[in-house]
Amino acid sequence: MMTTEGVELLIHRVEPRDWAAHRDLRLDMLAADPEAFWADPAEARARAAEQWREEIAGPRIHLQARRGTEVLGGIALLPAGYTPEHQIPEDRAHIVSLWVRPEVRGTGISRPLLVAAARLSLDLGRPDLRLDVDAGNDSARRLYERLGFVATGARDPRESNGSYWVEYAIDASALVNG
Repeated sequence: MMTTEGVELLIHRVEPRDWAAHRDLRLDMLAADPEAFWADPAEARARAAEQWREEIAGPRIHLQARRGTEVLGGIALLPAGYTPEHQIPEDRAHIVSLWVRPEVRGTGISRPLLVAAARLSLDLGRPDLRLDVDAGNDSARRLYERLGFVATGARDPRESNGSYWVEYAIDASALVNG
């Protein structure tokens, strides 16, 4: 936990009973930064409560940064592929969907979310931690590089906007101990 403004910042593992808080954060992130994510905002808005619970149940593990009852941001860890065709090596996990509310950006919310995801990755026996970021998202790229992530050279095209995803990697223990 981290204390800022007199209130502790808690990194909370999202459970199915937290579906409404998860939904609200996810819809806010897709409304504010739709180009930063692979998700379809219209599809997300149309989901029923049970679909949100299913998303939380897997395969991603969702975490939220909370100050009291206020959800300030979130992150998800993908320790296995979405489908049998989408394989992830046994020693690797992927960070997906890091997002912090615009009004609290720059206040130190991202680092504890990333460290918590790295701890979780290590707990799962997956020390090779990866993420993809849009090539044009300079602020995110600077954040990852400041924390020790290194671009791997892998790039995947984004047909939706003519850009590409840039893959970054870090040893999860370096992030936890850094």
